[in-house]
Amino acid sequence: MTNNSSDIISEVLINPLARIISEVGISISETQMAMDRNSIDTQIAIENDEVLSQYDIQATWHHIPEVDLELKMALTMKYKEEKDSKGKVRGYLPKLHAAPLNASYNNTHEYDVDGASVIKAKFVSIPPSIQRINE
Repeated sequence: MTNNSSDIISEVLINPLARIISEVGISISETQMAMDRNSIDTQIAIENDEVLSQYDIQATWHHIPEVDLELKMALTMKYKEEKDSKGKVRGYLPKLHAAPLNASYNNTHEYDVDGASVIKAKFVSIPPSIQRINE
C-alpha cells in the first residue's frame, strides 16, 4: 500500500475519541428524528385521506429507548503544542485518539489486535423536563 493511501486511511479512521462518541450520539438523534418525521408524515397522510380520516387511526410512533455501544479500538495519545501569544511553546495538551479495528487499519499499521481497548458506552433517552414542556 502506498504511503499516500496510508495517510488517507489515517485521516478517515483515526479521530479524537470524543469526536467518535459524539458522532455516534448525533447519528442516534438523527435516526430518532427521521422516525418521528415519518410518524408525523404518516399522521398527516391519514388525516388528509378521505377514507382513512373517517376512522380513529393514529400513526405508529417508534422510540429508541437506549443504545449500547461496544467498540474495539486502538487508542493513542497525541500531544498538541500549546503556545503563548508570542509563539513560544508553553506546554503540550494531550488528546486521546482512537481508531476502530478493522482489516484496513490492522493491515496498514500492522496492529496487534490483542492490544485493543474496548470502549463501552450507553446512550439513554430521557424525557424532557417539566419546565421545557410548560415554556
